Amino acid sequence: MKYGFFAVALPSALAGLVLPETAFAHDPTEEGNFFRARNASVMGRSRPDFKSEGVQYGAWIFDPELTLGVDFNDNIFAASTGEESDTIWIINPTIDVETTWSRHGLRGWAHGLKREFNDFSDESSWTTDIGLAGHVDLTRSVLFEAGYGAAELVEPRTAAGAASIAAKPVEYNTTNWWVGGQADFGRTRVILRRDQSNFNFDDAALIGGGFADQDFRDRDETIYTIRGDYAVSPFTSVFARYRKNERDYDLAPPAVASNRDSDGYMIDVGADFDIGGVARGVIGVGFNEQTYDDPAQGKLDGWGLDGLVEWYPTELTTVTVRGSRHIEDAPFEASGGFTSETYAARVDHELLRNLVLSAEVERSEHDFLGIDRVDERWSASAGATWYVNRNLGVEASFTRIDQESSGAFPGQDFEQNVIGLRVVLRP
Repeated sequence: MKYGFFAVALPSALAGLVLPETAFAHDPTEEGNFFRARNASVMGRSRPDFKSEGVQYGAWIFDPELTLGVDFNDNIFAASTGEESDTIWIINPTIDVETTWSRHGLRGWAHGLKREFNDFSDESSWTTDIGLAGHVDLTRSVLFEAGYGAAELVEPRTAAGAASIAAKPVEYNTTNWWVGGQADFGRTRVILRRDQSNFNFDDAALIGGGFADQDFRDRDETIYTIRGDYAVSPFTSVFARYRKNERDYDLAPPAVASNRDSDGYMIDVGADFDIGGVARGVIGVGFNEQTYDDPAQGKLDGWGLDGLVEWYPTELTTVTVRGSRHIEDAPFEASGGFTSETYAARVDHELLRNLVLSAEVERSEHDFLGIDRVDERWSASAGATWYVNRNLGVEASFTRIDQESSGAFPGQDFEQNVIGLRVVLRP
């Protein structure tokens, strides 16, 4: 994982293995109406004097990294009462590799994360994430891309469902492959893509005995994306996008209580911009709908949002604002899905050339279909990243999470504070 103090969130981040269109995607022409790399954020800019850019071997650049750290968590089970604290030791080896070819490209990655709990050893986990992706530039304005990723993960204790009542963290595997392409025709760009994902959950041993069968969550998800952009200037384009999804579960009645299969879509319009020295971002606003095969669940719909904007008030400060509103599948049988709404703001400030201070605030809300339950969560983080030299970095962070769950069938209310320290080693 690159220099950044939010390493404690890696398991949750890896859970989104379905790789979406990135905000600032590869551009085969490198310049022109859709070039979106005129700006560099505080955390994203090159620091050749303080940060290794990897090891080059022929046409390949290898970027290995080893992060060693420790967390102190005052509520490791995200419990509403009887909180338990513990110290967690972190070992996070990663390696990324990519080509330096002038045309075409390949990249691969292998990431591991060991979390060893000092007192509650059953909470310890080892997660992995590997993948390979590439693109072929058929012409200067047409490319084809494909990739595959696989991960072995655990759900954080802060997740809904069995995660909060299991004797050990819930383990699951996920795989994803994708294929797509984009073509530029002067001021117009067309993007097509298909993502195919599989999720397989292990049963969860419960506190006090017994098991929570998680096979009802095993599923395949397919997402088809078509997007068209029109450049109104070399710095700004407007777009329309349609994403269709199919969610097919392995089990059907009578093996499970209800049919959890569903089909849905999100359609949105927005803008993609990169204004030199000022801001860059992608904002799309539209409509979500998910129709469930089980008549008792019916349909879930509402407005949708995908947005990420970076603002550069000065060369030393980056303000990032992001928001999303999607429909996701629920982690328990009584509900087919839920509307997930998240908003966040982050500030990164380069106090010194090799010292960055950061702070972030996030609010999320999960409103479940089929049951009376709404989870509202606030989190706040602050930290510092010190680039000691090209081979050594130090990160410190503090994160607080506060959740309130309401309704006739609420989840747990909890507060959690995590203090983290990391040492990052690179060749």
